Amino acid sequence: MRRALLLDQDDQVVVLPRLNISSPNVEYSPSPASAVEMGNEHINMYRPRSVHIESASSIRQSRRRSTKLPINEPTVDLDKDSYLQLGMNYHEKGELEKATHYWRLSAETGSPLGLFFYGIALRHGWGCKKNSAKAVRYLQSAAESAVHELQTGIAQSASVAKSELVLAIYELGVCFRHGWGVPKNLETATYYFEVASNLGDPDAQNDLGFCYAHGLGVKKDLYCSAKYYRLAEKQGQGMIGNSWIWKDKYNQVEEPGWKGKVKK
Repeated sequence: MRRALLLDQDDQVVVLPRLNISSPNVEYSPSPASAVEMGNEHINMYRPRSVHIESASSIRQSRRRSTKLPINEPTVDLDKDSYLQLGMNYHEKGELEKATHYWRLSAETGSPLGLFFYGIALRHGWGCKKNSAKAVRYLQSAAESAVHELQTGIAQSASVAKSELVLAIYELGVCFRHGWGVPKNLETATYYFEVASNLGDPDAQNDLGFCYAHGLGVKKDLYCSAKYYRLAEKQGQGMIGNSWIWKDKYNQVEEPGWKGKVKK
């Protein structure tokens, strides 16, 4: 599998699996993959808590043919961040149709966050016709775009690009977990959760901990479960009833280089 260089929280280079369509256990024929600033506070404000791919250029071309502005909206030529912010503003006001319209325009420019939010809107039917299959394509494109920006150095901020990537990866896992737009596949869901977890996402860490605790998509392993639950709790995202993860026997999961081997 191709691999991508990303930055961890200390701006150190780390190697992670390169996202592509040939992720493990995908049960459909992939289409060609594509590689195409907002603060984290604004990103997380709209983040859904779990509640093959066309190229970015083909997405933009197909959408431009039918681009229509909402009623009473002026015709303007804005950049991807302006479209994105307009979408945020309308979402705050509860005007979901206009919000989704501007997220789509942002997506057409190749913005990872535009692709992400438009994909989420399609998945949940926010101001548009619900289309789970198309939502997955946009979420995958968002992840590929964020990876591309990190690899090429064109991202204005490595931390923002990393946040964009984590959002998309986690939500792809959610799609596979529930079967939204793709065949339900828990092994693929845990694959995406693990990638997002290793990038420091607490939601993914909690979901992966749950999967290990119950043997969903992975072999049941309470030590691995404790590892990821602990990581999430240290970020203030602990789960009620998880006091068991702090038993002394699980402390080994925090030892440097721990690879899942249990010491007796």
